[in-house]
This record gives sequence, structure tokens and C-alpha cells, in this order.
Amino acid sequence: MSISLGLKEDYLQNAFGGEDIGACLRVNFYPKCPQPDLTLGLSSHSDPGGMTLLLPDHDIAGLQVRKNGNWITVKPVPNAFIVNVGDQIQVMSNATYKSVEHRVIVNSVKDRVSLAFFYNPKSDLLIEPAKEL
Repeated sequence: MSISLGLKEDYLQNAFGGEDIGACLRVNFYPKCPQPDLTLGLSSHSDPGGMTLLLPDHDIAGLQVRKNGNWITVKPVPNAFIVNVGDQIQVMSNATYKSVEHRVIVNSVKDRVSLAFFYNPKSDLLIEPAKEL
């Protein structure tokens, strides 16, 4: 991502704190819901950190992203990650990369599990756009 921004290869990694970053793995379980239109698995939001690597359930779609005011369901691809840019990458890239507004929906007939790995800057760093941008 740093190179695509015209920055040194390790710019974002260093801006996040080098190898001393913040990280969290969350396992999400969404039980089936007989009336999925009456609830959300997780309400609309963007991730506040740097980026999120999501391993979705490969059989059941559950992630939606907002595009042009509409909610689009992301179809999972077996053995593939979904990468969401978070708010702090949007700031560091001076909005070249946009944070993704998304939400989670539930399924009426099947339980679903997803794994989300959050990659975040160290908590005591000042987050600002790269001076070059």
C-alpha cells in the first residue's frame, strides 16, 4: 500500500509503530435468525483502526458494504480474505484509500462464523496524513 501511494515501502508499517503494532483477532458467531429482516448481526460502521483482514464463512454471505447509498452483499470466495481499509489508513493516505462502511446481516436458516484480524497502529502514536501526500 505504501508503494502504491508513492511512499517508501515501509512507510505505513513504520507509521503504525514498526513491529510493535496493535492487533486483535475476533471470532464472530452469528446464530441463525428466523426473522433476519428484523435484526442486524452488527450495525453500520467503519473500522477505526488501520485495516481488517476478514475470513468469512465460505458458504454463507453476511457482510454488506455501502456503495452509492446502497447496501451490496459481499459474496464470499472460498479460501480468500476480505480486506477492509480502516479510518486510520484513510487518514494516513490523505483519503486516497477510503475507509469502508459496512454492516453484518444474519441468515434465517444457517449459523455463520467469521474471523476478523484487526491491524492497528500502536495506541500512543499520532495519526496524520503522510507529509508527501
